[in-house]
Amino acid sequence: MNGHLSNEQWEAAVLNHNDAAAAKHLAECATCREEVNSFAGAVAAGQVHARKVVEQPETFWRRQREAISARIAARDFTLPWRRSIWVAATVMLIVLASTLLSRNNAPPAPSMAQTDPDDALLLSVQQSIQSDLPQALKPAALLTAEIDRASVSRRRP
Repeated sequence: MNGHLSNEQWEAAVLNHNDAAAAKHLAECATCREEVNSFAGAVAAGQVHARKVVEQPETFWRRQREAISARIAARDFTLPWRRSIWVAATVMLIVLASTLLSRNNAPPAPSMAQTDPDDALLLSVQQSIQSDLPQALKPAALLTAEIDRASVSRRRP
């Protein structure tokens, strides 16, 4: 495998889907394996918490409805401190996701030993376009510059 896991392979690895290429890479790459284990733990903890919330008894939900009705009647719309924790956690999750996405989509850094022939061609085309003198006339311009320099040096006493 070239590089690290793609976004789809990260998702498959964290959510325990079967992806042979991702599993092979995780077996070889300790860095990716640690990150996947960390995210898988967070996902598992979130799933456990969601199940606990869903499995609350009916009395809990009735108390919630009564508390909401009481707040509406009292017009008490202040945010509880727990909500600010969820907001902070959501912001952190967004920052983490954007960091991961930008890391996976970043182009690989070019190495000094390997130069891409396409890049060299593009560079020469760009230099040719930016030059005032066509490539075919450069030897003639060099010869003219030498003749001018020689004539100036002959005129000086």
